Amino acid sequence: MVNKLSKELTEKQKKVLEAIENFFLAYGYSPTVRQLGKLLDMTNPSAVFKHIVSLEKKGYLKREKGGVSLTSVSTSAEAQVTVPLVGLVPAGHPRETFEISGEGLDVPAWMVGRKRGNIFCIQVEGKSMVDAYIDDGDRVLLERTSTTNSGEMVVALLSDGSVTLKRLRLEKGKAFLVPENPDFEEIEVEELKVLGRVIGVLRKY
Repeated sequence: MVNKLSKELTEKQKKVLEAIENFFLAYGYSPTVRQLGKLLDMTNPSAVFKHIVSLEKKGYLKREKGGVSLTSVSTSAEAQVTVPLVGLVPAGHPRETFEISGEGLDVPAWMVGRKRGNIFCIQVEGKSMVDAYIDDGDRVLLERTSTTNSGEMVVALLSDGSVTLKRLRLEKGKAFLVPENPDFEEIEVEELKVLGRVIGVLRKY
C-alpha cells in the first residue's frame, strides 16, 4: 500500500501510515496514539501526534476518541478476500465429517489479516459451543495450525478419524476438548491433532 501513497508524504509519514494499516488488518480496528508509538518505537507521544496531525491534514486519516481511523484513501481495510469453505464440522458429538466443498467464501480482509493463505472457513453443526457465541449454522474462520494454546477454540481430529469443534484445555500433560454448553461433556484425548484454531465467526441474522 505504501507504493500507492502520495509523493508529498515523507518517508516517516509513509511508515506511520503503513503501521496503522497493518494494525487494522491484524486486529480490525485502528491503534491509539500510544499503541502507534510502540509500533514505531517512538517514546514521545507528541512526536507521534505530530505525524498523525500531518496525515490528517493530507486526508489520509482522521482522529476520533483518542485513536485514529483510516479514510477512503486506504481501501485495503474494506477489501474482501476469498477463503476456502470446508463442509460441516460438528460442534456437538464428534463425527467423521470434514469434507472440502471446493467453494470459496468472501470475508472482510481485516478478519484474515496477513495470513490469508493459511485461513479456511467451516460451517458449524450443533450447539455444544453456544455459550462461546458459536451456534448451529454459523460459519467460523480458522487458521491452519498443528499447535495451539490451552484455552483456544480449535477444530481437532481425533484418533478414530472424527472431528469436532471445542475449546482446548491442557492440564498436567493431558488434553481435553471442552464444550461451551452444560448439556455436553468434555472429551479427554490421548492423541490430539489440531487442524485449526478459531479466529472469527460469521453469522447472518
